[in-house]
Order: sequence, then structure tokens, then C-alpha cells
Amino acid sequence: MSRPLSHRQKAYLAQLAHRAFNRSAAIARGRGDTPADDWRARDAWRHDQVAKVCGKRGLRCCSQDEYKLVEAHFLALLDEPGRAFNCFVAAATERRRVAEWKLIHECQIAGYPLAYADAICRAQNRGAGLQDVDENTLWRLIYTIRNRAAAKRKQAA
Repeated sequence: MSRPLSHRQKAYLAQLAHRAFNRSAAIARGRGDTPADDWRARDAWRHDQVAKVCGKRGLRCCSQDEYKLVEAHFLALLDEPGRAFNCFVAAATERRRVAEWKLIHECQIAGYPLAYADAICRAQNRGAGLQDVDENTLWRLIYTIRNRAAAKRKQAA
């Protein structure tokens, strides 16, 4: 389970939702409809939109895993397809990016170059390098680097 959203993240998403609600209300007024414009209607609309995206009841229930999905949804409602697409891509690749960051971090702590991790990866995965493996394999490689660094420290002591 990942961490809940920070106050800053919830505020940003609420601002996006507010802008998207205003846009949809303006479009409805252009069609001749009279949309509700009180704060309860805005909150209910935002809750419905968040539920459509991730199945959670609101921003308070969302975690870091859903942040980019919700942001992308509101950006799409604001008719910003480029930014929305980038957020969807970031949401889809989040687990891999975290694993890659952690691998680089562990190599720096251990004092190994990233090429060392790539060589271990190729030896363990029939020639597949760091870019060719999935995030689960990257996590196994992170533990391998940690264990080898611990063994090196233990041997030095």
C-alpha cells in the first residue's frame, strides 16, 4: 500500500477539478442548460469523477498510485490532451520508474557503477539487460546489489 496523497497534491487536484467543473458548467450553459453551481454540487461532481477514475470515494481515499491517473483525468476534462497523455504514461510506468530509481540509489550507496548492475542482470537473465527486464526483476537485482555490498563490507571488517 502506498502513501496517501499530501495536502499539496490534494489541493492541486481539487483546483484542477474546480477548473474542470467550471468548464463543464460553461459548456452546459452554452447548450442552454442551467447547471447547479453551489459547493455541494462541485464536491459531488469531483467525488463522482474520482470514483470513475480509480473507484475511490474521493481524494482523501486516494494514494500515490492513483495520483497521476486522477490528474490525467481532470486534465483530459480541461481539454489538455498533451499533458493528460504524459500523466497517463507516468501512471502506467510508475512502478518501473521507482524500481529504476531505487537500483541507481543502491548502486551509489554500494559504490558500484550501474554497468556492474547491468552485468549482473545479463548474467542472471540470459543476456537481458536492465532495459529489457520487468520491475520485479529490477527489485530482485536491487536485493542482489544490497547483499553483495553487505558481504563486501563484512569481508572488509
